[in-house]
Amino acid sequence: MTSFATVLKRSVLGLATLLIGLCAGGHPAAAQSPGGAGVTVGAGDALRVGGLVQADAYLGREAAPNDGFRARSARLRLGGQAEGLSYVVQTDFTSSSPLLDAYVQLPLANRLRLRGGLFKTPYSAEFLTPRPRIRFTERARVVNALAPNRQAGVQLSGDLTAEASDAQVTATLGAFNGTRGLSTNDNDHLLYLGRLTGAVPLGPGTLDVGASGGYSIDDQATIPNTASSFTGTRLLVQADAQYETERWLVAGALHAADLEYDGPTVPELESQSPFGYYATAGLNVADGHQVLARLEGYDPDTLGPTPDDQFVLGYNYDASSVLRVVVNYEASTEDVADGFFTGRLQVAF
Repeated sequence: MTSFATVLKRSVLGLATLLIGLCAGGHPAAAQSPGGAGVTVGAGDALRVGGLVQADAYLGREAAPNDGFRARSARLRLGGQAEGLSYVVQTDFTSSSPLLDAYVQLPLANRLRLRGGLFKTPYSAEFLTPRPRIRFTERARVVNALAPNRQAGVQLSGDLTAEASDAQVTATLGAFNGTRGLSTNDNDHLLYLGRLTGAVPLGPGTLDVGASGGYSIDDQATIPNTASSFTGTRLLVQADAQYETERWLVAGALHAADLEYDGPTVPELESQSPFGYYATAGLNVADGHQVLARLEGYDPDTLGPTPDDQFVLGYNYDASSVLRVVVNYEASTEDVADGFFTGRLQVAF
């Protein structure tokens, strides 16, 4: 007998496919950007308060988190500017390490900025996108695995093109502990990262491209879904691109790493070459309504079977500038009908 969950999955898949096809002739609509810069407190910009609450529900999962409900994020963000300095402090009360960001930024010149503290490392467009604005409920697996996440360090960013130019090019260089969050450096070496981005008007939309690279010598560093305790030399490279118009978008990225182990490992590994990708297409079907599809894969290059590629269908409804409703269906490309749903209510300001 076919279960109710299976019937529901197949019905939603068919409905989503039909909706994407029918809406190809719909009217253009600009998507809203949830989660602004927060609310100003007092006079001037010395203090701005922002927040994010994401409540999730799961159906059809066979792995943790199981079917049910979850408070995905509960964040408080404080920031502002004073005497030419800007600062950000952000916490997430649902995390085992609640402090996410704590940094100050100093303008060294008109188009040059120095940042120090705990913050996102300059690696990958999707990782650098604020959580309220990511297109699906979660980032692609390869991004979660290989992007060095938030770390303590320092970075220098500069705009390489004139402010009045149609094309904008930015370069960022940074040095970090090589360990995530508030963890202290694992040895006498640092993680060095660089990112180059560019944006140029092209036809009815804008083309954004970026490339990042990183190098570190690690001592028992954790690389999620790849190496639980890595000691050796780590090399990271990635490239991403996005073209977006008022009505539709296409985006994609490639990520690769070279992990050369130093010393004995169990199981015996001399090196790993993890690799992954994602490709996304989206359509604004009506005011505040967006449908998306993403194909993604990640091979950690470990012993054992390679994880299946994943297919994700998404629907986002921006009911207002602060409220977003998200529905995702995710499944293996080996069996698209055997997936699970994630529903989300999000309030961000």
